Amino acid sequence: MDDLSERISSMIRSFDEETNYLFIQTIFHAFNTPLHDPCWCQSGKKYIKCHKKRHELRKISEGEMRKELLNIFDSKKYCSASFDNKNCKMPIKGAHTIQRGRVLSSIAKDGHVGSFYRNNSGFENVRDIKLGVKKEASIFYGFCDFHDTELFKEIELNEFIASPENCWASSYRAICHEYYQKKAAKKAVTWQIDNLDKGYKLSEQLILQEQLMLLKRDVFKGFDDILSIKEKYEQVRISSNYHMISSYVIVINEPLSLAVCGTMSPYYDINGVKIQNLGISNYLFQHFAISTVTVNGKGAYVISYLKEHSVIKNYLSDVFAKSNDFIKSWLTKSIFAYSENCFFNLDWWEELSSDKKLSIYNLAMSENYTKKIDIDDVVSSEVKGEISSIDLI
Repeated sequence: MDDLSERISSMIRSFDEETNYLFIQTIFHAFNTPLHDPCWCQSGKKYIKCHKKRHELRKISEGEMRKELLNIFDSKKYCSASFDNKNCKMPIKGAHTIQRGRVLSSIAKDGHVGSFYRNNSGFENVRDIKLGVKKEASIFYGFCDFHDTELFKEIELNEFIASPENCWASSYRAICHEYYQKKAAKKAVTWQIDNLDKGYKLSEQLILQEQLMLLKRDVFKGFDDILSIKEKYEQVRISSNYHMISSYVIVINEPLSLAVCGTMSPYYDINGVKIQNLGISNYLFQHFAISTVTVNGKGAYVISYLKEHSVIKNYLSDVFAKSNDFIKSWLTKSIFAYSENCFFNLDWWEELSSDKKLSIYNLAMSENYTKKIDIDDVVSSEVKGEISSIDLI
């Protein structure tokens, strides 16, 4: 029995009497679906063309699944700046979500940085977490040649100045990366629904399809959330009304050890009170963007959000009302807990104790959005430097 079958069997064995009875009834009804009726899986296909003989097909191996999902994420190439598509100029570039020259190069060791990005099988040594700065780290194919240059030229060519326009540019790139990933995730979960239960018996198919449909619901919802934010950021650019967003610029008095580019959507505030996912229908989750820049050679993080997003405004107000030590702990722990698109200096990693490495690795690999996270110094105690300034833009 493979691992997946064993996990499903364990789940079924844990059913209470009533759940088990209902599950048996579900199996019976699915098995007796008329051949030309819609399939029980709600694919829209006829049963005979969908699940009737799926148990006879060859199972998809874990390696095949990973390869296919990676291909899906790597093959999506388009310009995210759809608000200005009349100016798009090919080719689509392998764009860095994090500045290569000023940021990634500053934390690189022999041209490489560390990351847990897409690492689903653990690691045994530094080779397993090492990425090349030039061709791998933070690359995504989400902008054409024109927009990758035009939208970000001020922060790419010049020293970062904490202006509303520069904060917009840095955070828009983070939002577009999140949009790009979530759009690919929609295709990935659809592929899983169509293929992952091949070769499994009907009872296992039912469990898998239920779990995948829940995943599809969450993935599609997440895409709608970030699409709404992306469109509002683009209205900021079109109208030049950069004061529709607020930004905190946090400057560290040391060169960078950690870099990040992404968005975060907290479910809980820093006191453990739930602030999102409250069961409100049609509610669009609010996010803040976090990106990395340098200011006079020192590390700096830009945290931006739409002013109309009161949940995020209140959340960040609570964070930044705390001491700088707390803010650093919150910042560094959040980077690993909530963003897979983060990178770190390999010398920094090599100097950590085995216990610290394991704690940070487990933090990075856990599903943290729906959990309460204690703000402690598990990461910040190992990151050099202190916060020298915080500006609200």
